[in-house]
Amino acid sequence: MQPPRLATPVAKPVAVLVTALTAASLLGACAADDEGTADGVPTAVTDLDPEAGPTYARYVALGDSFAALGATDAPTSGPDRCLRSTANYASLLAERRDVGELVDVTCGGAETTDMTEPQIPETPPQFDALTPDTDLVTLSIGGNDIGFGAMVGCIVQTPRAETGAPCRDRLESTVTDQLDALGDRLDRVYDGIRDRSPDARVVTTAYLPLVPDDGGCEFVSGMSPGDVAWTRHVTERINLIVSDAADRAGADVVLPEDADERSACAPATERYTDFTGQETGSHPMHPTQAGHAAMAEAVGAVL
Repeated sequence: MQPPRLATPVAKPVAVLVTALTAASLLGACAADDEGTADGVPTAVTDLDPEAGPTYARYVALGDSFAALGATDAPTSGPDRCLRSTANYASLLAERRDVGELVDVTCGGAETTDMTEPQIPETPPQFDALTPDTDLVTLSIGGNDIGFGAMVGCIVQTPRAETGAPCRDRLESTVTDQLDALGDRLDRVYDGIRDRSPDARVVTTAYLPLVPDDGGCEFVSGMSPGDVAWTRHVTERINLIVSDAADRAGADVVLPEDADERSACAPATERYTDFTGQETGSHPMHPTQAGHAAMAEAVGAVL
């Protein structure tokens, strides 16, 4: 699990979260209709000059589950444990006429160390996909380094408390230490990308929010109010750290402009993320198909 924004009510069983994150998607992806949508969800922009060749000939997508996991009814590629969707934002971006070959090595659960070390036995490090002729790289990484899985596990198992913040009290020290160390880890990731693909355009995708900046919804009401405030703080800080590291490396960092309005508390048809995924056909605590489409648009806008 990856993202820094999270919330889940005690009433929802933990099995909903665990099962959806560990089962590979086996059904076919929805086909786009003539209006550029897939069952009402916008797809990536492709209205470019059909006569022009690709501006970016070799595109490598790196990262964690916020990059890897797409709609649950879309086929997956790569190791089953990665849950790498063929309808994630990298795949949508690769539909553009200015993007050529896509090499997608994103994987659910990835940390910064998995760029240079095998995350799964007999699976190469993600950086092995980088080559001198790679000219476009997207990156989503950092959420797992700060222990997002432990945060989710605590919140789904802790009864609502009217006062206090039991998960913050239990985990804040560890999460803060990991946040403090994250900038240096990200700097090493960017150094590794530059060493292997010195001419690549690098675009970093920040984490789409689950919990809105203020207010909430029924799902959020299942959390301790103090833990709601804490998760918002953690989200803000990780996205700031991610953005600062991208700036230091000369990379672009993107997030859809309306991301805060499209949290998991938004109506199901408008969500970029979802708590359970049940209403949007997405993995719990991860982007919806609309979220992937919006992120593909955001990356495409800076290319």
